[in-house]
Amino acid sequence: MTPPIWLLAALVSLGPLSTDLYLPALPAIAAAFATDAAGVQWTLSGYLLGFAPAQLLYGPFADRFGRRPAVAVGLAIYLLATAACALAPTLAALTAARVVQAVGSCGGPVVARAVVRDTTDPPRAAAVYATIAGLMALAPAIGPVVGGLVVDVAGWRAAFWLLALAALAVGLAAAVLLPETIPALDRTALDPARLLSVYGQLLRHRGFLAYALVSAFTYTGLFCFISGSSHVAQTGLGLGPRGYGFLFAAAVCGYIVGSAIARRLSPRLGVDRTLRIGVGFCVVFGWSGPLALALFGSTIATVTAPMVLYMAAFALAQANAQSGAVAPFPDMAGRASALVGFLQWGIAAFGGLAVALVLDSQGWAMAVGIAVSASLAALAWFWLAPRSGGRG
Repeated sequence: MTPPIWLLAALVSLGPLSTDLYLPALPAIAAAFATDAAGVQWTLSGYLLGFAPAQLLYGPFADRFGRRPAVAVGLAIYLLATAACALAPTLAALTAARVVQAVGSCGGPVVARAVVRDTTDPPRAAAVYATIAGLMALAPAIGPVVGGLVVDVAGWRAAFWLLALAALAVGLAAAVLLPETIPALDRTALDPARLLSVYGQLLRHRGFLAYALVSAFTYTGLFCFISGSSHVAQTGLGLGPRGYGFLFAAAVCGYIVGSAIARRLSPRLGVDRTLRIGVGFCVVFGWSGPLALALFGSTIATVTAPMVLYMAAFALAQANAQSGAVAPFPDMAGRASALVGFLQWGIAAFGGLAVALVLDSQGWAMAVGIAVSASLAALAWFWLAPRSGGRG
């Protein structure tokens, strides 16, 4: 039995939604705890720093015990941690609860990627990932808008209670509709020596590394936007939480368009050719941000338009990078998926933190961070891909 694609999208969406929905609350959180923009950014980077390494355990856990138990454990942790976020008395407590929240939420995307590998032939996998990405984009498109409304009406803590309700709904749906898809349990998956050997094997595989680093660096560009856009929009451009929510939703529209293009192109052109197109446009549109700021200054258009274009290219690259990374490893799909996620979120955490440390209200740090991240993705691909034995 193949699970509904919308359910896999919901499992993947919980991680991004946990950042996107509360982004409009960042200035309110900073005011509540008497800190600055750099201080409150730790609730974002702390989330990523928790999300990244936990995947390295969820992957083998899903290979050892199955996909359903991994989802159940992750959602239980997530619900408890999200309640702790809503009740946090200090910024340190909120940051700590966000780290634990990340540990819970990362089970969803790890399992979803593994389920696609369990149930889908590699030639179709990129199209399935693109479909998931298109559905998943509804969460970050709606999240900041809803988050802005909730913060305006009920305060920043209400955003976390809303996340808890969303996780509960996803958990109930998974309990009913998510089948066990793993072909056979690997009883050695959690053995430390075996685990280190598998991760070492993956990191030595040029093809895996090429796809995984493209996924990681293009996502870092997105997280530079996530880290800086709330401050730039609300402090530099004078938008409130609600206005920022609509700005962010506009950027996500680019992601939806890119996902639709990837769904059509990937089966026709192949994984590698579509990926090259996506990475190339990531570089072009990534550098359009600093160029627009230099020519026209910081406006709603110069902040938003380059990101809409980058998000379209990002979606094209991501669907194919994730498919290409996991496809060669059907017997350890959970662990391959986990390592992709670890590299993606770990590198993005440091990129986002770097932007936060030099954040300005005009958007220069954010724009340059996106451009540099896209360039690193292109360098990684063209350095590693020629000998990777890629497809297409």
